[in-house]
Order: sequence, then C-alpha cells, then structure tokens
Amino acid sequence: MRIFIVAALFLFGIFTSSAQEHLFLEFRDTPLKKVIGQLEKDLDLRFSYAEDLIKDKKIELFADGLSLNILLGTLEAQTGLRFEKIDGQPQIIVVPLPTAKDLFQVYLLDKDTRMPISENQVVIDSNLILATDKSGFIQFKDTGKPTYRLEANGYRTIFLSKKEQVRPIYLTPAYQELKEVVVTSYITTGIDRNQDGSITLLQEPLGPIPGQTSPDILQSIQLIPGVAALDESASGIQIHGGTSDQNLVLFDHIRVFNTGYLYGMLSRFNPYATQKATIFKTATSASYGDRVSGIIDISTDDTVSSKMSGGIGMDGLSVDGYIKIPLSKKSSISLFARNAYQDIFESQTYEAYAKKIFDNSGAISDSSGNPLNVVSDDSYTYETSNSEFRFYDINAKYVFKPSEKDILSVSALMTRNRTLFSFSNQGETKRDSLATGNGGISINWKRHSSNGQIDQLTTYFSSYDSYYQNLELYGNELEETNIRGNRISDFGLELKSDRVLKNNDIVGFGYQLSNTNLEIDLNYFSNIDPANNVSLPVQDSNLKNVLFGEYSIRKEKGNLFKIGLRAVHYGSLGRFLIEPRLNLEIPLSPSFRIRTGYERRNQPIAQLIEFDQTELRLENNLWRLSDNADYPLLQSNQFSAGILFDKNGWTFDAEVYYKNLTGLTSFNQGFNLPQPILAEGKSRIKGLDILLKKRIKNYRFWMGYTLNNVDFIFEDLQDQSFSGNNDIPNSFRISNSLNIKNLKLSVGWQYRTGSPYTPIKNYDEATRIVSFESLNSGRLPNFHRLDASVIYNFDVNPKSTKIQLGLSALNIYARIVPLAVIHRTSQQNGALLLEQVIQRKSLGFTPNLTLRLFF
Repeated sequence: MRIFIVAALFLFGIFTSSAQEHLFLEFRDTPLKKVIGQLEKDLDLRFSYAEDLIKDKKIELFADGLSLNILLGTLEAQTGLRFEKIDGQPQIIVVPLPTAKDLFQVYLLDKDTRMPISENQVVIDSNLILATDKSGFIQFKDTGKPTYRLEANGYRTIFLSKKEQVRPIYLTPAYQELKEVVVTSYITTGIDRNQDGSITLLQEPLGPIPGQTSPDILQSIQLIPGVAALDESASGIQIHGGTSDQNLVLFDHIRVFNTGYLYGMLSRFNPYATQKATIFKTATSASYGDRVSGIIDISTDDTVSSKMSGGIGMDGLSVDGYIKIPLSKKSSISLFARNAYQDIFESQTYEAYAKKIFDNSGAISDSSGNPLNVVSDDSYTYETSNSEFRFYDINAKYVFKPSEKDILSVSALMTRNRTLFSFSNQGETKRDSLATGNGGISINWKRHSSNGQIDQLTTYFSSYDSYYQNLELYGNELEETNIRGNRISDFGLELKSDRVLKNNDIVGFGYQLSNTNLEIDLNYFSNIDPANNVSLPVQDSNLKNVLFGEYSIRKEKGNLFKIGLRAVHYGSLGRFLIEPRLNLEIPLSPSFRIRTGYERRNQPIAQLIEFDQTELRLENNLWRLSDNADYPLLQSNQFSAGILFDKNGWTFDAEVYYKNLTGLTSFNQGFNLPQPILAEGKSRIKGLDILLKKRIKNYRFWMGYTLNNVDFIFEDLQDQSFSGNNDIPNSFRISNSLNIKNLKLSVGWQYRTGSPYTPIKNYDEATRIVSFESLNSGRLPNFHRLDASVIYNFDVNPKSTKIQLGLSALNIYARIVPLAVIHRTSQQNGALLLEQVIQRKSLGFTPNLTLRLFF
C-alpha cells in the first residue's frame, strides 16, 4: 500500500508536468527569437514583438525552477527590453524600454549566474542610495559626469560611463571563490561539480532529496557516488572507503569532531544555518590536512543582510527558528536555534529512530546455519526499556563589511546531545547516559584587492567533550560504575593569500598553526570487588606548524593544472612531513573532460574503539592522538582518474581510485574484532564511482553506482588479508525528482552488498567457550530500501512570506536487516568466552512531517 501511494504521487507528477510554469533553462549565447520560440512551446505562451527589435539580442542562462515573473525579469535584464504580461491572458508584449535624456538607466546582473541582481542596495558616488527591482534595473538623474561609481551589496565596485546607458552590466561577486563550476545541477539543483573536482552543495536552491524534507547537508552529500553511511546515519559518512573519523569536517573554520545526534542518526548542523558545503573526495587543496579521507567544508552566509528575514519550523524530532537582522548598512547578525521536544512528546519519527538504536536482538546462528542460544538483547527492547533523548544547537554569526574590499565575520557554534537508556530484568537494572558536545568560535577577515589578490586571516577555537556513564544495580544497590570521558580543545590560526597573475594563473600560499589538547578518562569502580577498581587518565597534546603552497594553470578552454605542496611538523611526534598534491583536468571538447589526481596525506588523531568493557551499549569510541608507539600516524597515498560528459541534459561521470593506507591499528574505527588484540596493519582500497543523470525540463533521473574493495592486511591477526568492515563491493542508488509549480516530488531506491562479519565456528552453550571463522569471512544480508518525499510551498506573500509543508518516508516497505554484528567476549583460563551478541539493525519505516514558515 505504501509503495502504491508513492508510485501514484510520482506518476501524477509526470503526467501533470506539461502544465507547469517552472522549467529548466539552458541557453548558450542563444538568439532571443529562438528563446521566445521555445518558451511559447514549453509554457503555452504567445509573444508579440517587432522583428527588428529583437534581431540582435542574445540570451545566456542556466537555471532551474524559475517562475514566469523571474524569467521575464531575467530576459529584460539581459536585453534591455520590456516584457509585459497581459493579465488573464497567455500573451506577452515585448517593447523597448522608455528612455529619458536626463536619466541614467542600467540593468545589473550577476556575472556567474547571469541572473538579475534583484532587490539589492546600490550606492552611486557614495551618496545616492537606490534599490534594484526584480529585473536588476536602476535609474538615476544624469548630472553630466563622465563616469559614476557604483557599489552593489556583495559585488565589486565598478565605474559606469555614458556608453553603458541602458545596457546589461555584469557584476563580479566581491568574495567569489577561485574555482569554476563545470556542471551545474550535477545531481539535482543546488549540487554543482567544480573544475578542481570538488562538489558544492548550496542550501538554496537544493532540489528535492528522496526521504528528506529539509536541506540537510550530511544527508544530501550521500547522493554523491563514493559517499555513503553504512549505518544509515548522518555522521557515519565514509568517502572512498575511508571511515568517518578520517574525514575533515569544518563549520565556518571550526573543527567538528562529532557530527551527529541520536547515535549519529541526525546531523548536528541546523539545515537552515548552513549555506554551502564543499566536498573533496580526492585531489584536495594543499590548504587542507590532518585527515586521510574526504573533506567536508561547511560555511554559513557571509553577506550583509539588507533586510530582516527569518523562519520557524517543526518536524518529527525538533523545533527550530532563525532570524537575520541588519545592524547597519555595513553589518548584520544571524541567529539560529534548534531544540528537541521528546521530553514533551514522542513522535513516530523518534520512535523509529529509538527502535533502531536500542533494539539489538535477533536470531543467532553459527557459520553452518545452526541456531545458537547466546545471551543477546532479546529481553531488553525498546518496549521493555526507558529511553530519553535531548539535543539543542545554537549558531550565531556577525558580518561586518567596512569597505568594498574587506569583510570580517565572527561565527559561533554550540551543540549538545544527551541520551539516557535504562532497563531492568530479574532485579538487575542497567542505566546508560551519554552526553556529547561540540562547539567553538571562529574569526575570519578577508580582503579582496582590485589586482586579483585575496588575503585571508582566520583564527578558531574548537572544543569537544564526551561523557559516558554506565551503572549496574541489583535492587537498590549499586554494584558497578563505568565512566568514559573524552575531551578535545583545538586552537588554530591560518594566514592565506591567493593571487591571480596576468596570464590568469593563480598562486596561493599560507601558514597554519594549531595546538590540540586531548584528555581521556577510563574509570571502573566496583562495590563488590574494590580491588579491581581502575582509573586510567590520559593527557596528550600536539603542536602543529604548516607551510603550504599551490600553483594553478588555468586556460580559457577550461584546462586546469594544479600542483601543491604541504609541509607539516607535528610536535608530539617530532616528525616533519611533505604532502604533495596534483590535480589535472583537460577538456577534450565542450562536453567531454578527462582528469587525474594524486595526493599524500597524514592524520595525527583517530577515533578508537574501546573493547575492554562489554557493558558499554551506547558508545565506545574515543579520540586518541598518535604517539609513534601503540597508536601510529595514519598515512595515505591516493591516485584517481576519471572522465566527465555533460550535454543536452545528460551527465555521465566515472572515476577510478586507488588508496594505500598505513598506520592502522585493530582498535581503529571500522574494526569489529571478536577478540580485542592490539595490532598494526595497513589497507588497500580500490574503487569505481559512476554517475548517470538525465534531465528533461523539471524532471530529473539519476543513478549512482560504486564498486569498492577494502582489504586489510594485519599479519599479527591473520596470515591472509581480509575484508574491512566497510568493504561494500556493490552500492547502487536510483532517484527521481520532479518540480510542479510549488510542488516538489522525489522518490529513490538504494541497494548495497551486506557488510562483512566474523561468523561463529563453534559454541558450547554450557561453558560459553567459542571459536570463530576467519576474520570477516561472512556477509550479512544485502541492504535495500525505498524513500520518498513531497514538499509544497504556499506563497502567502510572494515577496516576503511563505509556508512550507513537507512529508517524507524512509524505508517505505519496512525491510529490516542487521547492518553489523558485534561479538563481545572475555578471557578465562586461556579460553575465549562469548558474553553477548549485539546486532545493529537497519531503520524501519520512518515517516516525518515538516511545517515551516519563512518571512
């Protein structure tokens, strides 16, 4: 029944798409007459015009989901003509713009998007303040001066001469990144592929995502082939076979060590606070370091708000709101807040997530398929236990623009999460509480000189803390207490400069300084046997100094050759390391490109799994600095090569990669050993990512496939190599999306091979003595699920107020399979005893309802 409803909605969207007023537009220096002909056909309109009026006009536009009013405003801005729609009729009259000798009239457009700069503040000669209309049009009295100085909020200053009267003027964003977009709407609107291979996600206008009703960055990037979360979470993101702790995650330059709430199922980043995220899978810039896998660089809005705006909303897990307030013409402040409400009401969305986290039971069998009677979580389910979940986050940002060339921003982040879980069985009570926090503050100054030089100074402070307490009681008597604490404070400074040379090449260089302090508390207290009490505090620090530089050769045809070098010294290790970077992309034609890349990277901090305590149910991961002994420095070398084809609505992208990783230990994240043995090893990762997308007006269909092989080599554990826990040979995703006026529909299905695990070979129920097969020699059942979402926007006031209603569903056909199997063991008289088997399961059917107000 659920599948039928989703299919009916989707088919309805397809059959009604011909009547919609929003469409995808792609014009490359196209004559206006041809553009008009296409619009008449697609929108059932009639244009009236004089042939000589439009014969020399051309249009260049790449846009999606434009309303008719915005489209007509864009045509006006690019041509200098008026497009007047007759009320109640599908007819548009094209007429010349009325002019006057004593008026100076221009249209202002964005150089990158080719769209009008609408409703923006403009200052003429530092004293006359104007505002552009929907077409980017302004006019002012011509005093006879030869030139006029024009300043538009967010754009570089220009000087207008009389010859530019009634002409489109393309302004350059004042603080644009030095990268070029190669494919717009790479997967869906708001996701672009850049010339350097990185992928940019924009919160606005991010297109519909299957199963999502809000523009969550960490969920959205999982649409990209080669990016996945095997535990279905927002925080367990793996890029090119790496683990989540091997990703560098930045939020306005603040380092983030924990990216999820509710055991990682929900992103820590308020979807409406994040404006943009840049993702590197390979060939990263030399300015990024300290991690050996992907880069997720999240940023918030850096522009000065010219008017007050905001929003408030509610979904199945939380309520949130934000407001942007201009303080003056040169400064503004933005505030964002979000808070869970499960202490008041437990929605069906929360219940679905809670069952996934706390229901860890299931049938257990050996490698031959024989059922085993092993202690599991069968008696401790969501229905027979008590759980409590709370979180909140606050973001604030102050932006000050003292001049056209300078911008200063101060950003602050605070996130807190607390999970409580308790259950009782036959007089025994167990209580778990986990509290985590991540936050910080950053200050960034950027200066954009008129000679193409960008200088930047950034300083930041980041803090992370995790406190896990496990209590065991018999009756009212406390028997055991386990405490795991983990704290990180990280302070950093960066100086960076980019210069555009006369031949359009770019040279960049910089210096980074950071100091990381880390603390670990491992405590065990027993009231029954105090002699076994343990307290193991750990304190470490690492002072890092970095010099980096890059040289980029850019040609007009779109060629890119970037070579970089990063020299880093880690004080705690006493080591000086060189990290070369290479990125090459060559267009063989306007629609076909080839690329290759290489990078070497190092990571001085990693997340370890604490195996010793079998009672820790919620979390057993701890961050630890490398020490050149038990916990070596992680090092990687990665090669990649690919092709890209983009033409007539078709996009095909394929990339192969090979990554060699050393410095792994058996306690690193991504391991699941049945017996805790500390060993050092390495891994080889090979993969292929493929994306195929077709766009037909406002309908999009895309498929992503990843072939991935992760081999671990640990000679102290096993003579032969074995599959890593994140080895997923085949992963496939297919998605559809459609925009119909104010309605957005999206349906997607994903499939992947089951995760490897170590099967039980023999088990004696009387003695609990166990033996296992070869490491990760078994496979769990394959995973697949169907997701869908529907979003509708109600325009209360088209200029200022909008209500948004969203409905989404994850795992529509409610197929639940184990995603991981954990064997908890202990040693006794030389024998290995099986204490418990825990099955981490997939998410069940999870609906979510969202209601939002934007003003």
